[in-house]
Amino acid sequence: MKVTPSALHPAATPPANTWPTLNPTTKSTDPKTNTSLNETLPTSYNPIVTKGWNYYYYYYVTMKPTPPPAPIQCSYNVSTIKFGLQIDITSSTDGFYNITITEEAQPEKTVRFNHSNQTSSHDFKHLKPCTEYEHAVEFIHDDGTVTFCNHISNVTTVVTEEMNRGDIKDGRCVSEHVCYRSDWDIGSLMSASNNVKAKQCHNNSTVFCIKPGINDFCTTLNMTFTSTNCPNSSFSHSKVIPVESLDASDIKLKVLMELPAKIEATLPPNCENLPIDYTCLENGNANNPKNLSEVEPFTDYSCTGQINKNNVTITTTPAVNVYIDCDVTTKITPERVTNTSIHLSWTSTSLRCKDALYSNPKFDFDCSCVPPPKHGSGRTPSKRRGTCEIRDLKPDTDYKCEVQPVYDGMNVGSPDSRTIKTDIGTPEDIRSLSVTVQEHNVIKVTCEHSGIFNGPGEKYIAHLRHGGTTVKHVDDTKCKFEFRDLSYSTTYRLEVAAFNGKHTGKPERKEVDTLYNDKAVIGFLIFLIILTSVALLLVVYKIFILKCRQSHVGDMMLYENAIYMNVPRS
Repeated sequence: MKVTPSALHPAATPPANTWPTLNPTTKSTDPKTNTSLNETLPTSYNPIVTKGWNYYYYYYVTMKPTPPPAPIQCSYNVSTIKFGLQIDITSSTDGFYNITITEEAQPEKTVRFNHSNQTSSHDFKHLKPCTEYEHAVEFIHDDGTVTFCNHISNVTTVVTEEMNRGDIKDGRCVSEHVCYRSDWDIGSLMSASNNVKAKQCHNNSTVFCIKPGINDFCTTLNMTFTSTNCPNSSFSHSKVIPVESLDASDIKLKVLMELPAKIEATLPPNCENLPIDYTCLENGNANNPKNLSEVEPFTDYSCTGQINKNNVTITTTPAVNVYIDCDVTTKITPERVTNTSIHLSWTSTSLRCKDALYSNPKFDFDCSCVPPPKHGSGRTPSKRRGTCEIRDLKPDTDYKCEVQPVYDGMNVGSPDSRTIKTDIGTPEDIRSLSVTVQEHNVIKVTCEHSGIFNGPGEKYIAHLRHGGTTVKHVDDTKCKFEFRDLSYSTTYRLEVAAFNGKHTGKPERKEVDTLYNDKAVIGFLIFLIILTSVALLLVVYKIFILKCRQSHVGDMMLYENAIYMNVPRS
């Protein structure tokens, strides 16, 4: 059986034209490296299985260890240039590098690049003049590790060149700012007489600006550029700050809480004759602009001002909200009170709107007393501003009376209130009397009444008069009376009225007649009957006695006659 190299190790089978012919005792040359192979074949070699020397050679060469890579070549040089530093990479291995420069106590600046030539240069500009920088160059391996490159002069720091006056020019970035342009990093070198720090322009790294303060306008702003390490690189610039470059957002506006409305503006104190004309728009009514002097109280406005110089508008202030809250207060003074009305007087004051309180026709005051009266509204607007009268009130009732400031129909300010009690009134009239006569000399009385006494007391008083004289006087919390032991067959005048402790209502009157004395009549009749009976008995008795006497007289007469008859005659 014939065995081929691919049958023993298919993946390791080299192309046929790369197999050299070797003898076991001869030397060979590596076809890839052209190096001589002095190794002898192993004693266990079996030419039948491995198909001879050619395969042994290929297997031996491909499986031997990989030699170590060649050492990295990496060196650089640093030189100063205008506005910065130049890094030159020389005689270095191709690949990726990091170049880093660092100012003391400042963040480092790093650039990564692919070096593919024998020599390459890289510039770092926009650095600070007369400033020491550390530098380093690193070669980046495939696995992320780095190898530091050698500096030709073995110096790890370098100082940048000096700055000249001509290196700084006027710049432009943001309006209302003073700007300077330079290819040097001048941000930390700039110092202004207003002590404001310079800021780098947001869209141009070569421009640095300082915003003037409110006190800098119409004056000269001095700018100093100072390099600590190079005295010859320090110099100053001066610039007049015109008011036309004023930033309106820097103007502070303060609304004074008074009428007429006023706004205080923090204008540049060194600029003269800067009047401001304000235009105010009522919220929700943009079609009716007003001057500041026309602003009404208790109304929201948005006001903007135009700052003028020589009748020319140079800028417009930010919008400011204006709302004048007039601090109107009222104080009720001594009042007049009746049992059906309360007359109020008051004084009103306003520290913020003292003149407008009486000159503005939209100011008013609203008087009210609650609970509301029986027939009135209990609320009376006062156009006279100082007095009002609430009518149709209930007597002897506590009312909470209030004077409310009003502007254009809207309650404003601080009202004053106090509890006032109306005077005691007169009880309502008795509606009707009901009278009954009992036992011929007893009168019982009831009446109908609303129960409204208009005062603290609640009593009913009844008077019974005869001939202008009060015979009986009674009072009770109920309209129910009884008059006893009256004269019989007598006409009395009855008066009943409600009484509240102070006032008596209109009395209800009625005449009442007592009846005859039936008991006396009966007694008299009995007496008459008894008397008559006695009289009759007397009469009968007298008749009887008379008869008895007459009978005795007769008998005596008969006896006498008998005696007379029986007497012998002589």
